[in-house]
Amino acid sequence: MPDKFTLLTNEIANKQNPAISIVTPVYKNDPSPLLARLLSEVTNGNFSDSIELVVVNDGSGDIALSEKIAGFIKQFPIPAKYYDFAENNGRSFARNQLIKHSVGEYILFLDSDMLPDDDDFIGKWLEYLNKAPEITYGGYTIKQAPITKENRLARALAAKSDCEPANIRAERGAQAVATSNLLVRRDIMEKVPFDTGFKGWGWEDTDWALRADEAGFKVTHVDITATHLGLDDADVLLEKLKKAGPNFKYILENHPQMANVKSAKLAIMLSKLPFLGLLAALTKQIATCQNAPDKIRSFSARLWRGIWAAYALK
Repeated sequence: MPDKFTLLTNEIANKQNPAISIVTPVYKNDPSPLLARLLSEVTNGNFSDSIELVVVNDGSGDIALSEKIAGFIKQFPIPAKYYDFAENNGRSFARNQLIKHSVGEYILFLDSDMLPDDDDFIGKWLEYLNKAPEITYGGYTIKQAPITKENRLARALAAKSDCEPANIRAERGAQAVATSNLLVRRDIMEKVPFDTGFKGWGWEDTDWALRADEAGFKVTHVDITATHLGLDDADVLLEKLKKAGPNFKYILENHPQMANVKSAKLAIMLSKLPFLGLLAALTKQIATCQNAPDKIRSFSARLWRGIWAAYALK
């Protein structure tokens, strides 16, 4: 059953009505850096009536990881809950479960491989509530991410397309939203849940933001940033981009306006070309070559992503 899970709570769970539920989905990766940073801030701050923490482990099947998360949950001096699902059901499912099992007026989605860039990260979000926001994306950086030869490609891609300040993101509106560090008013999430039609990796957060925007909810961008620590090595990253192809087709079918985005235009153009297999092999070779310049590798990775989106369109 998709809803079969083990629940662990700390001693003060469900005792308050928090302003913000910090909700974190986990799948196989270790969220210890994030949980340790949040624990430090709430221990040193006065947030006991203001926030709760909810973690959903979407079928990682790792006993050691579950025990590590459980150990953190017990330490939090705020209401904290941990749901450990027996089976993996996908990113949209996990996020919908976080909505279902949290109680805050606002929901702050914070991916398990993120790390707040400031020690007063929670305090800034709580202060921001005075503006009565609807949907707010806090931003994404790689400031604290380790620099290795293995993650050079991921760093180059992120620096090119993800690490933008709020004023630049605002120009793209809902299309620049990601659930890695996203504050949303609860009633909006209940009206516009995540679409579980997305399978595998990619595009479900963009789809959600576009549907919420189309429903008339205001999308705002601010600079309350967090670092993405989980930069994949080149082979893992390219495999994710490859698997995102069918999801790209799905979002294009549901949001025809996405055809005007540069990456979509590239995929549509590539879908009309022969010999995509040869082009895919060449782009992969260049993207995984650690001796190649980062700009060339990054361009090849974006072309690789476009090729697999093109295959899906075919």
